[in-house]
Amino acid sequence: MIDGLSIAGLTIASVDQLLKLGERTAQLVSDMRAFQDVNDQLRGKIQHENYRTDLLRRLLFDPAPAYGGSTLFENFDEEGQDHIRVFLGRVVHTLREAHDLLEKRYGMQDSSGGEYAEKGRSDSSSSLTLLSSFWGSIPSIPRTPSPRPPQRTRSKGPMLLLRWSLQDKKRTEEILNEWIDLNSRIREDVKMMCLTSSIGLNTQHLRRLEVDEDSKELGFNLGAALQLSASQDTCEDIDFRLSDPVWMAALSKSVPIDDSFAALEYQGKRYLQETRKYEAGTTPPRELDQRSRERVNGLASLLSRPKETEFCIPRCVGWEYVATQSQIAFIFETPERVSAKPVSLLHLLRLKEVRLSLSQRLALASALATCISQLHMVKWVHESFRSENILFFPGTSSAGKSDFGIDYSKPNVLGFAYSRPDMDFSAGLTDVCMERDVYRHPDRQGCPANVFIKRHDIYALGVVLLEIGLWQPAITLESNNFKNARDPVAIKMQLLKHASRRLGDKMGDNYAKVVDVCLTGEFGIQNDTKEDLKLQQAFHVQVVEVLARMSSCL
Repeated sequence: MIDGLSIAGLTIASVDQLLKLGERTAQLVSDMRAFQDVNDQLRGKIQHENYRTDLLRRLLFDPAPAYGGSTLFENFDEEGQDHIRVFLGRVVHTLREAHDLLEKRYGMQDSSGGEYAEKGRSDSSSSLTLLSSFWGSIPSIPRTPSPRPPQRTRSKGPMLLLRWSLQDKKRTEEILNEWIDLNSRIREDVKMMCLTSSIGLNTQHLRRLEVDEDSKELGFNLGAALQLSASQDTCEDIDFRLSDPVWMAALSKSVPIDDSFAALEYQGKRYLQETRKYEAGTTPPRELDQRSRERVNGLASLLSRPKETEFCIPRCVGWEYVATQSQIAFIFETPERVSAKPVSLLHLLRLKEVRLSLSQRLALASALATCISQLHMVKWVHESFRSENILFFPGTSSAGKSDFGIDYSKPNVLGFAYSRPDMDFSAGLTDVCMERDVYRHPDRQGCPANVFIKRHDIYALGVVLLEIGLWQPAITLESNNFKNARDPVAIKMQLLKHASRRLGDKMGDNYAKVVDVCLTGEFGIQNDTKEDLKLQQAFHVQVVEVLARMSSCL
C-alpha cells in the first residue's frame, strides 16, 4: 500500500512527466517543416492542453491558506488521490505513444550532435523508470513497432511525406485526440471531487475556487460560486423580487404558452415567465408567508448566478407574487433572434410532423445528461425533470421546417418550482397526476415517503431519454396511458420493456444501455460516500461520456 506522501510525490512526478512530454511533442511537430499544413494545428492543440495541465498542477499542488498552508491534493481522501495518480498514468502513456511515434519517424538531432534530444530522452527515461513500478497494473497501449532511425538530421523527403499522409497523420491525430479526451476527463474528475466530495462542504475551499485565477481558467469557479449561493449560511441578502410597478404591468399582460409558462415583454425586451401555484389555504393570500418568500428568493438568487452553458438554464432576473391569481412567477431571459413563443419537448413529441434526425436526438440527449450532471455537481437536485419543462426557442426563420428551425443541442431546462439543494428535506407533496408520475421514480410517486435523491433525477432523465429515442411521449407507452396503473414498479417495468425491445433498433445498443442504467440505477457502485461521489463519477462515465461520444461521431 502506498502512503499518502508517496501518492502525492508520484502524482507530481506524473504531472511533470506529462508536461515534459507535451513540450517535446509540440517541439517535434514544430520541427516538421515539410508538413506545414497540419503542424500549426497539432502544435496548437498540444500547447493548449499543456497549458491546462500546468493550471491543474498549480491548483492541486500549490500550498494555499484555505487549507492551512497545505495543498488541495492533500485534502482529498486517499482513494481520491490514488484515482488521480492512476488516471494521470493513463494520460502519460497515451501522450508518450504520440511522442514516440513522431520522434522515431521524424525526430531530428540538433546541430550540436543531438545533445538536446539525448537530454530529453534521458529525462523521459528517468521519470518513467520512477513511475513504472507504480503503474504496473496499467496495461501498456499497443504500439506499432518501428525501428529507431539513425541519429542524424534528416530531410523530409517524398517517402516520409507519403508515409505521413497515408499512415502516421491519422494515427497521430487519433492518439492526440484520445489524449485530449483523457485530459478533459481527469480535469472533470478533479472538478467533481472539488465540489462533491467532503472538501466541497468547506466554505474556504469554495471561496478559493471562486477567486483563484487557475481555477477560473479551468472553469471551476462557477460551480463553486453556485454552491456557495446554494449554501444557506452564505446566501446573499439580496431581494430578487420585482417590485417595480412596470414589471407588474408587464406580468398582467403576459401571453400564456401552457399551464406553466407565458411570454411577456418588459421595456421592449422579451422574457419567459414560469409560474407555480401558491396554495396556503382556501382563500388566496395577499402575501407569501415568510418561509415561502425565503425559499422563492433563494431559488431566484441561485438561478440568477452566472453558469456554464452546460447547465442549460436561462438566467433568472427575479420573481413576483401575483396575488390575484395566487401564483409565484419566475422571470427568465430569452435568447435573441428567436420567435416569441417557445415550445416544450412534450409538445414536439406530440406533433406527428416533427421528426428529428439521429444526430439531433443524440445532441439533445447529450445536453440533457450533462445538465443533470452539472446540477448534481453543485449539490442541487431538479426534482421536476420531465419533457414539459424542457423548452426550445424556434428561430426566426422556422416556418415550414420539420424541426422548427431549433438547435436541439441547446435545450432550456426549467421547472424549478420544487428544485432545491440536495441537503434540504423534500416536501413530499402528494401528486396523483399520471402524466407527471410517469417521470417519477417508484419511490416518489403518489404521496412519497422517501427524501428526493440524485438517483430520482437520473431516473427521470432515463424516461426523457426513452422518449427522445422512441420520439414518443412516455405516457403513451401503455395502451390506456397508465390510467389503470396502481403499482409504481409496474410503470417502471413497462418503460424498461419498451427500452429493451425497441430502443436498440432506433438509437443503437449503447443508447439503450444508457437508458437502462438510468432507469434501473444499476451503476455497479458499492460503499459510496455521503456526497454520492461514486454515483456521480459512474453517471458521468456510463451516461454523460457515452452520449457525448455518440453525438460527436455524427
